[in-house]
Amino acid sequence: MASATAPAPTLWQRLRWPLLSVLLTVALATARVAVNPRFYFTDDTERGSFGQWWALGEYLTHGSLPVLDPSAWQGGNYFAEGQWGILSPITWLIGLTAYAAPDAAVHVTVWKILFLAVFSLGMYLITREFGAARPWAALAAVLAPVAGLTVYMDAASWSTGLFDSCLLPLLWWTLRRAVEHGKSPIPYLVASHALVTFGYVFGAVVLVIVLVESLVRHAVRRRWREVWRTLAASAWGALWTIVIYLPAIATAPVTKRATDPIENDHFLNADLTDLFSAGSPWSTATIRSWWGDTTDGPLVYIAWLVPLIPLFLPLAKRSLARLTPVLVLGATMLAVVLAPAQLGAIRWPLRMMPYLAIAVIIVLAVAASQRFPKVTRGNVWASLALIAACGYLSWVNEMWSWKAIFAGTAVQLVALAGFVILSRRAGRPGAGAGAATRATAVAVLLSTLVTSGVSLTQLARFTESPMPSVNAPTSTETLESALDGVEGDAIVVGNYYTGQNTPDSWNERLMGNLWYLADTPVASVYTVLPFSAFANDLCSDLRGLTCADALGTLWSIDPDTGERVSDLMSISAIVAAKATYETEPVAPEGWHLAREGYWNWFFERDEPLPSAGGVTYTDSELSDVEVTDTTVTFTVDEVGPSGEVVLSRLPFPGYSVSGAELADPVRGYLLTVDVSGAEPGDTVTVRFLPPPFPILVASFVGAWLVLAAWLLLRARSRRAGARP
Repeated sequence: MASATAPAPTLWQRLRWPLLSVLLTVALATARVAVNPRFYFTDDTERGSFGQWWALGEYLTHGSLPVLDPSAWQGGNYFAEGQWGILSPITWLIGLTAYAAPDAAVHVTVWKILFLAVFSLGMYLITREFGAARPWAALAAVLAPVAGLTVYMDAASWSTGLFDSCLLPLLWWTLRRAVEHGKSPIPYLVASHALVTFGYVFGAVVLVIVLVESLVRHAVRRRWREVWRTLAASAWGALWTIVIYLPAIATAPVTKRATDPIENDHFLNADLTDLFSAGSPWSTATIRSWWGDTTDGPLVYIAWLVPLIPLFLPLAKRSLARLTPVLVLGATMLAVVLAPAQLGAIRWPLRMMPYLAIAVIIVLAVAASQRFPKVTRGNVWASLALIAACGYLSWVNEMWSWKAIFAGTAVQLVALAGFVILSRRAGRPGAGAGAATRATAVAVLLSTLVTSGVSLTQLARFTESPMPSVNAPTSTETLESALDGVEGDAIVVGNYYTGQNTPDSWNERLMGNLWYLADTPVASVYTVLPFSAFANDLCSDLRGLTCADALGTLWSIDPDTGERVSDLMSISAIVAAKATYETEPVAPEGWHLAREGYWNWFFERDEPLPSAGGVTYTDSELSDVEVTDTTVTFTVDEVGPSGEVVLSRLPFPGYSVSGAELADPVRGYLLTVDVSGAEPGDTVTVRFLPPPFPILVASFVGAWLVLAAWLLLRARSRRAGARP
C-alpha cells in the first residue's frame, strides 16, 4: 500500500515564518532608535565609518576610486586600509548615499537595520538547510540578530564587523546550494565577493573555516564533484582575499602593526566562566576592555534559550552528521573567543562571538525541530541542571549583578515549564495528528514574544553601546562647514577631543574620519595602520591625537634640509587644542594666529602652500613639476650637491621611480628621491601602485577566470544531461 504524500506547502506557508522573523528583527532594531536615536551612530561608526563612506561617495561622484591621498598622511593609503571597501559595490552604494544624506545618524541607521534584516533572512535559510523545521528556523532568525556583541558592539560601532556577520549565514546557504546541491554558483560568488571586499578580516577568516570544512568533509567521503566545486569556491574567495588584504600585509612592516605582540592581556577575550553568561541577557560577565575588568554590556550573550538546549538532546546520528559543518564552526569560534587577546595584528577575539552565536543557535533550532514536543523527564532534569549551573557560575563571576542573573534564570525556568506543559498536551491521548504541529507553533510564537520582551528590557538596562560616543553633529551640512575659509592642508595637534560633549565645540573641529567632510584637507584622520616613523616623530595615535611636542616638531627646523617640518609636509594651517596648550603658542616667522576659539587656536601660514604630494625640498634645479595623488613627474635641469628631492608624502611600500632612485626617507617618513645619477633634461616619474601590484592584478584576473570556468563547466555539464 503506497503511503500518502503530504501536499506541497503553499507560498504563504513558505513565506509566513521568515516574513515574521524579518519583520520582528526590523521592529526590535528600530526600537533601539526610539530609545536612543544615536544607537547605531557611535564610536568607530561616528568617527570612522561615516566619514570614509562620505569621502568614498565624493570620489565616486567625480568618477574615480580613491587609491592614495597624500594629504591624509597615515590614513591615506586606501587599499592598505582595507575597510574602505574600495572594490565593494555595496560599499560604493553606501558611500554614494552617505554623500547625499542630510543626516549621518539616519543614514547609518537605515543601512544597519537593512543588514540586520539580511541577517535574519540568512539565518532562516541556513537553519532550514541544516534540517530545522520552519517555525524553529524562524526563531533562530529572530535570536541571532539580537545576540549581545552583534547589537552592542558591531551594530552600534564596528560597521564592517556587522556587515560580515550579517552576510555570513546567507553566504553559507548559497555555498551549500552551489556545492551540495549543484545549483548556480552566482549567488555564492556575489555573496562571498561582498563579504571579502568589505575588508574586515574576521569575516574572511570565518569564510576560510567554512570552505576548508567543506573541502575536507567531501574529500573524506570521496565526493569528488563536491570537492571540485569547493575548490572553485575557495579559489574565487582566496584570489579576492589576496586583492583585498595583501596591500595591508605588504604595508605593515613600516607601520606599528609590524610590532604587535602575541600575548594575553585578557583584553576583549573571554574565559570559560564568562561563557556561562551566554544565556543571561541582563548581565555583563567579566570582559576586560578600555573601562577596566568589566564592560557594561551583554557582550557574551547569545540567547536566553541556551541553557534549555538539553531539553532537545540527544541529536539523532543523521542530524549530528548533517550538523558537522556547524559543529566545526562552533568549536573553532569557541577556541578563538577563548584565545589570547592579541595574536599579532589579529586582536580582540571576542569579535568572533557573532559567529559562535550563529553556530549555537543553529544547533538549538535543529535539535528542537527533531525532538520537540517529545520531552523526557531526563531532558527536563538536564535542563534544570544547566540552568542552575549557568545561574550559579554567572553569580560567582559577577556577584553585583545578582538581580539580573536571578531574573534571567527565572525566565528560563518559566520557559522550561511552558515547554513541558506544551509537550504533555501534545502527547496526551486524543490530542490528534496535528497536536505536535500546534504545540511547536505555540512554543515558537511564545519564544519570539519572550525574545522580544528580553530584548526590550535589555535595551532599558543598556540603552547604548559601551563604546564611547563623541556626540558629533549628525547634520552633514554642519559637519561640512568645519574650517571654512582655510587654504591649503591642515593638521590638528594636542588633545582635540576635549569638549566633545559640548555642541558648540563642534564649530571649531571635527574628529577622525569626519575631517573628510571639511573642505580643507586635514592630516589628522583615522587609520588602522599608523606609520611608525611619522607617528613617533609627531607622537600621534591612530585617531589623529598628538602629544604637546607635536607642535614644536612641526615648527622646528629639520637639520638635514634646513626647512621647517611643517613646510616639508606642506602644512598651511595648524589647529592647536587649548586643553593641551594652556598658553598661546608663539608662532614662528611665516606663521600667524588667524583666530582664537574657545577650544582651539588656529594658526595659518602667511603664504599657504600647495596640498601635500609635491616637491617640498631639493638643492637641484627642477622644472615641469606635475603632481597627482599617485604620481609626481619633473624634469631635472641641474643636479645639486646632495641630489635629494623630498616629497610631502609618506614612503609607503608601492612607490617606484623611473629616471632616478628612491633614497632613505628624510626624517624616516618623507618620501625622498635621489637624482644624483640623472642628466640635465632627464624626466623623473615617481609612481605609487598598491603593493605588490603584479600579484594583485594576477589575482584580480584569476578570480574572474575562475568564475568563467565554473560557469562554463556547469553549462557544459547541464547540456550533457548531468548535474555538475
